Amino acid sequence: MKESNTTSKRKDPQRKLIRRAIELAVLVTLFVVLILLRRNQQVCEFFARTFSRAWIFLFGNLLGWIPISFYELFLIVAILGAIAVVVLLIVFLAKRKWLMLVTTVLVVAITVVSFLNIYTATASFSYGRDPLPDEVYSEYSGDDFSLEEAVALADAMITQLNADYDATNHDEKGNIVYPYSIKEMSELIAKEYARLNSDYFSPYTPRGKYILNKNIMSELHITGVFFAPFGEANINGYETHLYYPHTLAHEMAHGKGVMREYEANLVASYVLLTSDNPYLRYGILAKHLWDVLNIVDSYPNSALVYEELYDKIDKRVWKERANYYKVYSDFNALDRLGDFFNDLYLKLNKQEDGSGSYYKPGESVDTGEKDDFEQDIVWVVNFSANQNLLIKLYKDNLL
Repeated sequence: MKESNTTSKRKDPQRKLIRRAIELAVLVTLFVVLILLRRNQQVCEFFARTFSRAWIFLFGNLLGWIPISFYELFLIVAILGAIAVVVLLIVFLAKRKWLMLVTTVLVVAITVVSFLNIYTATASFSYGRDPLPDEVYSEYSGDDFSLEEAVALADAMITQLNADYDATNHDEKGNIVYPYSIKEMSELIAKEYARLNSDYFSPYTPRGKYILNKNIMSELHITGVFFAPFGEANINGYETHLYYPHTLAHEMAHGKGVMREYEANLVASYVLLTSDNPYLRYGILAKHLWDVLNIVDSYPNSALVYEELYDKIDKRVWKERANYYKVYSDFNALDRLGDFFNDLYLKLNKQEDGSGSYYKPGESVDTGEKDDFEQDIVWVVNFSANQNLLIKLYKDNLL
């Protein structure tokens, strides 16, 4: 009887090991299936509108009201856990406890693959879904937009920008001072998102949260992160100036199912540019200054009107833009590391341009001719994504 019990006890750890190995095999198989399914755009669209949308809604509501960032907490726990596992493995290896060593490796592998499955289903599929709907985005060539219209668009944006500077509070350095907490800012932006009619966007809009370790994020040059498993739109604490509303709106756009970076930028710009609130609108008008000026510059014989438009911009706006970029120029210890991991992450999610996918450039053809100012004459095959957005807003009488 005693011998039987001893044999049973010996077999029990082995059985647990086998069960864990089977669990890992099942999870790896599921991951492979998900990766293969991700190649199909229709499947991606289905997951984006169903599983991903439901998951983000559930966990966004469960965790969103708590002011701490669970994404940040997750990273801290993951790093400490990884260190603890490495130490354990070294100890087991030194003591030749092979069964415990293999068991630990399996448990860690199961945990990692489980996370990868959740992340793939909640976030990665959305990178391969349909393009943005016509409600917010269309594409135009040089034949679709005249120089006169380009000048009118630029003049309207600059006039509104200058007025919004005067309508908002700024500190002694000229930086905008927002009268809203991040909770209030999130609620204001959520109301702007509610104006979108297309069912392409999830009806749920996630809340924004600050990352407390803002120095580390700044060194990595990370301004914001959306974490689908927790339904959180996280932003760097240093982002509470010029482009703060756009950074927050960008991360919130991810939560609404827009995962491709340049499209999240476009949707965020759309809702802010069409807002009646100068605190939401001012920064994004400043952000798109070069986009609208370069539209004008793409036409022949536009040099003089270009200079007139440039001179019309309030000099305080240029100063504030310079202040913003100076903040991040002081953080350069880990910027290459941050860009490397961001680039790798995006490429793993089928974004071929990696960290360059935040911006979609236009395409133009040199005609070989010169205008009256000896500038090359080009024909715009397609404006950049940002410029297309501005042109659409103008054509829809929203700018």
